Amino acid sequence: MRVACAHLYLAAILWATPHIRVSEAQTNGTHVSLVSVADSEALLNPRGTSTNMPRSRSRRHISSRDMTALLDYHNRVRSQVFPPAANMEYMMWDGRLAKSAESWASQCLWDHGPPQVMKYLGQNLSISSGRHRSVIELVRSWHEEKHSFSYPNRCTGSICSHYTQMVWASTSRVGCAINRCSNMNVFGSTWKEAILLVCNYSIKGNWLGEAPYKMGKPCSACPSVYGGSCNKNQCSTSKPRKKLNWF
Repeated sequence: MRVACAHLYLAAILWATPHIRVSEAQTNGTHVSLVSVADSEALLNPRGTSTNMPRSRSRRHISSRDMTALLDYHNRVRSQVFPPAANMEYMMWDGRLAKSAESWASQCLWDHGPPQVMKYLGQNLSISSGRHRSVIELVRSWHEEKHSFSYPNRCTGSICSHYTQMVWASTSRVGCAINRCSNMNVFGSTWKEAILLVCNYSIKGNWLGEAPYKMGKPCSACPSVYGGSCNKNQCSTSKPRKKLNWF
């Protein structure tokens, strides 16, 4: 039997600094399930930020190959949701989101942040002990949460919010970063070596009580900006999308 920690993968629950829903801003659920139905302007309580700092850390920039793999994986997951989505937008890579993810990953903290950015972005985290092999191994557990998710907003497992953020229809941009950390505090234990993945999303997903997408014939309810174009069951356009000013 392999050493238990050789390929240990953990995921952190999405959260955001409490705020009221305004325009396109959205908030990530802090609960372990999406069963609760709350008012769309309900305030959510974030987890406390860890104060345990690693003794050393080494930055590891994400490669173009990993960038392509992450983006393709997200779009494949989004195109294959069940029940099918009528308004699923095609996801694109965003350099600014990747830069913000890289900045946070460099801190080697097993927590979401920074708080001022979490007001505007969604965020998924994944971590692995030991040697890093494939970036897809770090995100596969997010996708596997679909087995505990029941449309429109019920989670029968411990957590589904990583999966629902991946397939939130209006979340059309993602940027991620990977960092190799040393002596990192993870749930009260010190990991000598860890690979940390941070993915930031815009716009936010995971409003409590809401479905991640509209059920229906693929691309039958796309936002008008896409002009009726559809690519692999997702709303798409060849024209550059207007970037959101999130900071």
